Amino acid sequence: MSLFDKLAKIEALIQRSSSEGERQAALLAKERVLATFSERQFNIPIEYKVSLDSPWKKRLFVALCNKHGFKTYRYPRQKYTTTCLSISKSMMDEVLWPEFQRYSRILEELVGEIIQDLTDKIYQVKEEEVVVTGEIGNTSHV
Repeated sequence: MSLFDKLAKIEALIQRSSSEGERQAALLAKERVLATFSERQFNIPIEYKVSLDSPWKKRLFVALCNKHGFKTYRYPRQKYTTTCLSISKSMMDEVLWPEFQRYSRILEELVGEIIQDLTDKIYQVKEEEVVVTGEIGNTSHV
């Protein structure tokens, strides 16, 4: 029996109720059926297409999806940094995306530190050794 059939029968019970107790019981049953319906609607999976700006962020996102038991996929001819998944809106908005954003910020900070350290080692540059050359003075010509 579908939810709509149940609602129709409960509505009929409400209309035919002979006592206030029957009517209250039918109204409570209607509320339970509507709550079940809205919960099912809220948990319907939606396909999300997530395009990220680096392969590292994509790997992080896929790892978080796997951690929570979601399978990611790509369609043919999609960029390597794009991934898709089917997940409920509540799970995406309340769990997966905030967790991804938090770890993504940490990843960006770490990569920034590594790149800075690497470029300093490659060029052997120390900030206190940087010398500005050239003349400082009046640059106006008479």
